[in-house]
Amino acid sequence: MPGYIEDRWYKKGPADPATGKPTRVATDRHGQGKRYKVTGIPGVRSRSFPDGKLALAKKWLADAQTDSGRGEWYDPRDGSITLDEYVREHWWPTTRYPPTTRGPVRSRVFNHILPHIGATPLNRIGFDEIRAWQTRAEQHIDVGTLVVTWAHFSSILQAAHKAKRIPTNPFRDPDLRAPRLPKSKALTWPQDTAAAVRQALPERYRILASLAVGAGLRQGEALAFSPDDVDGEDINVVRQIVKVNGKFGFAPPKGNKERLAPCAPELAAAIKEYANRFPTREVTLPWVDPDRPSLAWEDRPKRTVRLLVTTQFTGGLNGGAINKDTFNDKHWKPALAEAGLIPPPEVTIVQPKAGKQPWRKETWQMPREFGFHVLRHTFASVVLAEGETITQLAAWLGHSDPAFTLRTYVHFMPKSGSRGRAAIGRFMSGQPAKSDEAPGKRARNGSPHILPSETEG
Repeated sequence: MPGYIEDRWYKKGPADPATGKPTRVATDRHGQGKRYKVTGIPGVRSRSFPDGKLALAKKWLADAQTDSGRGEWYDPRDGSITLDEYVREHWWPTTRYPPTTRGPVRSRVFNHILPHIGATPLNRIGFDEIRAWQTRAEQHIDVGTLVVTWAHFSSILQAAHKAKRIPTNPFRDPDLRAPRLPKSKALTWPQDTAAAVRQALPERYRILASLAVGAGLRQGEALAFSPDDVDGEDINVVRQIVKVNGKFGFAPPKGNKERLAPCAPELAAAIKEYANRFPTREVTLPWVDPDRPSLAWEDRPKRTVRLLVTTQFTGGLNGGAINKDTFNDKHWKPALAEAGLIPPPEVTIVQPKAGKQPWRKETWQMPREFGFHVLRHTFASVVLAEGETITQLAAWLGHSDPAFTLRTYVHFMPKSGSRGRAAIGRFMSGQPAKSDEAPGKRARNGSPHILPSETEG
């Protein structure tokens, strides 16, 4: 096998006249530095050992030859780099997260991982070190953030393993269990609550609630909706509005998954009526392609979309597109308060530095489940209550796995077993099966009730 040990203190000398055996002659390096050098193994850096460690050098040679031949060689010296150094100089510069998620990932890694364990060498991170990091981190962040940060940490060490800096990813230890989010049910609103919140919104923005509860659109998708997306009984969900480093752009829907959402006649009429009252505007923004995360912002192609809902003033960073953060603080939360779902904000007057005017700060106490996304959950509850299938709902919502949809919304489904019990009862009593429950037959009644039109109230 390739590879050998070089004695750097001695070299082969002339043969002994008496015995004919070669002699050893001291080299110019004799007594200086490390004596034994293991070298000549393909793909393995040379390594030197001090005098008296020949056995250790031989073991290193044997292990390196075996692992190199199998393609499993890990040089411990490559793993001596600290986690902080590896992340900053190797892992982070080469990551390819989509622009919309790159910022949150960086925040979690640099704020919740590196400050606690960044000084530890990669090859010293194991079960105990990870548990110690978890204990420290969970004192500062909630369990939801910890779950996601745990996944990022595992990805970092998996990349180090792939780069042959560490022999295994310690997060794959079966005895090391990731934190889990407490089970919670998706919240849905009854019709009168959804209608009250919608009515409390400014007239200009009520249609956004109709799009969410009527078609299951996410907030960014509703803000990016165009009347041109309506195609008969369907809505082509092909874009959302995103904010990257303070700049606005269009992007594909979450997960890069375009889909068809239902458009009931009532929703189509509400869209048309709104467009007559509030003329649409063309908005031009960069297209944020998730497959090109490193493309400079100024080099991203521009797309012009005729948006249904825009701000009253065009121009600026968003070109007239609505900033969802501003919408949530200035319109959504006040609407929740007016509907009696949350308390009014706590108001404080902030005194700035000299020469500047004081300003009014509002602090809202809003449960996370009362965000705009609750309207999407309400859409799901309505269609399931009417007997629509999980598979169809998953397609409308853009879920690639209907099992995920089932786990999320199983509590919205009609009581399981009622139809089966009734059917077997009819069978045993000799009654004929109900014709409208024949296999493969399903009424097209899965569209949710749409909230009042734009002119009501």
